[in-house]
Amino acid sequence: MKGNLPMQNVIVKTLIFDKQVRLFFVDNTKLINTIFNLNKEMNKLQMLLLGKTISAVSLMSGTLKGDQRVSLQITMSDPKYKVFADADARGNVRGYLNEGLQNASPEFISNVSLNQLIGEKGSIRVIKGSAMNQFTGITDMPYQNIVDDISHYFIQSEQTQTFIGTNLGLNHEEGLLFSNAIFAQLLPGASLHLIDEIKHTFHTNRGFFNNLGKYNENNIEEKLSELFKDVKFMECSPIQFFCGCSKEMFCGMLYAINKYEIKQAISKKESIETGCQICGRTYSFNQSELQALL
Repeated sequence: MKGNLPMQNVIVKTLIFDKQVRLFFVDNTKLINTIFNLNKEMNKLQMLLLGKTISAVSLMSGTLKGDQRVSLQITMSDPKYKVFADADARGNVRGYLNEGLQNASPEFISNVSLNQLIGEKGSIRVIKGSAMNQFTGITDMPYQNIVDDISHYFIQSEQTQTFIGTNLGLNHEEGLLFSNAIFAQLLPGASLHLIDEIKHTFHTNRGFFNNLGKYNENNIEEKLSELFKDVKFMECSPIQFFCGCSKEMFCGMLYAINKYEIKQAISKKESIETGCQICGRTYSFNQSELQALL
């Protein structure tokens, strides 16, 4: 039985054009806001970078099964600037800017455009699969705008005609106003022109997609049928932020610290504090815990 709740933070999976195309849609405003709030203050460009990357990975999680994961790394022409995001088949999503982007000077990051930052030598690396069977693909970024470049990855590495579109509404004072995205992929035997038709429909109906998350499973077929032919609703799957870090994990990392530093902290009766770059959680290790490391 279909649900009545608004479809926010869920991937809506459908088939369109007489089952020639699989179309996924997500309103991930809550997810993106959660991740934005875990990061220190970001400017518009940093939010665009992170938001677009997370939106793409959110939708890519809808293609996974079982214990599969997908990990996405975007490296700018200047390799000290990178964006990371990953997701699993259960819809657990996370993403972050590396230290280079987090700590970029305000003068630089406020006066460079997205395509300038990506540059002519930007690259995308995707690792996809399970622990026992992984595929790694690396492609360039000819479009210098993330979403078209991820679509390009599918065409180059997986030989699958794909379109990813994102809508992010950003306000300097209020931050993220809305975020939604679609993932369209041709199934075997589908007409190539359908991808161009979907692109055109998405780009000329931004307002429609901004409101699509307000609907529910009972009327999503009818609503999507306003734009696409032969819509068949398949299922919904949740997405949510999940980091997976733990104090035990960071304890293992402390073993890599020079034992002299640990002894110094013990002699000064100080604790050692570590922080997760992804979610911002901090873990403190007291004197007895540090003693156990020696």
